[in-house]
Amino acid sequence: MFIVGIDLRNDYSQVCYYNAAKSEPESVPFQSPAADLRVPTVVLREYKNAMGWMAGEVAVSCSALGEGVLFNNLLEAARLGTMVTKEDISVTPSQLLMVYLTFLLQSAKRAFGGEEEPDKICIAIDDYCTQILDVIDEAVGLMGIAKDKVIYSSHVESFVYYALCQKKDLWKNDNVVFDYGKDGLVYSRMATAPYGGSTIVMSERLDLRAEVGYTTDNDTLEETLLKKAQELFDRKLISTVYLTGEGFEGSFSCDRFINFVCNRRRAFAGQNLYVKGACYQAYESAVGGRFKDFVVCCNERLPAGIEMKICDRGVDKILRMVRPGVNWYKAGCSYDFIVDDCREIELFLSPVGRRDKKLIKIPLTDFPVREDKASRINVSLEFTDDTCCHLTVTDKGFGEFVKSSGKVIKEDIQL
Repeated sequence: MFIVGIDLRNDYSQVCYYNAAKSEPESVPFQSPAADLRVPTVVLREYKNAMGWMAGEVAVSCSALGEGVLFNNLLEAARLGTMVTKEDISVTPSQLLMVYLTFLLQSAKRAFGGEEEPDKICIAIDDYCTQILDVIDEAVGLMGIAKDKVIYSSHVESFVYYALCQKKDLWKNDNVVFDYGKDGLVYSRMATAPYGGSTIVMSERLDLRAEVGYTTDNDTLEETLLKKAQELFDRKLISTVYLTGEGFEGSFSCDRFINFVCNRRRAFAGQNLYVKGACYQAYESAVGGRFKDFVVCCNERLPAGIEMKICDRGVDKILRMVRPGVNWYKAGCSYDFIVDDCREIELFLSPVGRRDKKLIKIPLTDFPVREDKASRINVSLEFTDDTCCHLTVTDKGFGEFVKSSGKVIKEDIQL
């Protein structure tokens, strides 16, 4: 089985595959001045060949030789969502990402030693938003990969998957990540707690880049990092600390900070935390089993499930439309119902960690009154983040017998 994890960033990216023999992800190496696991997130279009595209280090080298137009900042282009034009060459952000993702998958194939297509891919990004995700999803479609083979994750969620795939002693108490990159510090924390026979997993992400910016002055940096770590660790029981990001490489030397985070805690440093976490997540999505007793509640996960009261063959039932704890991107759903003496819809919100449910009634008074079983409606749910559900109810009439009124009811439900 070919399982792939990708850490996709604006400056550089990484890719790995799941090594079944070792039961863990295997990073794909690249030739790069920064590190052999990272490769620049750039693509190049050759001047002399409109179909000549390349990516990564080769693209950088060819650009230096004046052989083509170099496109960088691919995720920023995805966020803007507009055509990218350089030297009279115009291309969409999804096309640029298609070239780059194809390059990463081909690299993973060579390292894996096979020619089969991936069974599951997880792409992790730091800025988890609809604008970027939609463009990546479009790029995946251009590659001819089935949409159900690809899932998306944030860096925090990838960290959670990585941490939980380690020995239990490492995550029995809180786990934290100091991600110190060229734009400053980002801090993430994961905590677990018993929940109805399972384990609930909670996380938080603090963007501290405005407080702890990037600097090569180790004396200043050490004071800032130490003070911030002492503040963040206060009254918290932490088992494991992960250090990642370019700022912790090279000339980094802050002994007092390192001694503090390592005091009665396990500490690990490396640059492939997120890509391996994404690979673990892809494996879990494809195979399952390891996380069956966990309820993961990251910011990208829905904090509440949505259920609907229905009648099936004369028996009242509850239809679970969306489960709590699923990733909000692609969590949307759509159902058709035949209306039988129904003038309102009853929905229930079931928040994670609480037994009580919240009842929400959606009146159908705007729809025309028809005989029982002579109306059909569609109920669809869409999400643009983890806090709000966009509900749409559409009158569909009843086929050729009763035409639709064209009426639509829209409601936003806060989760």
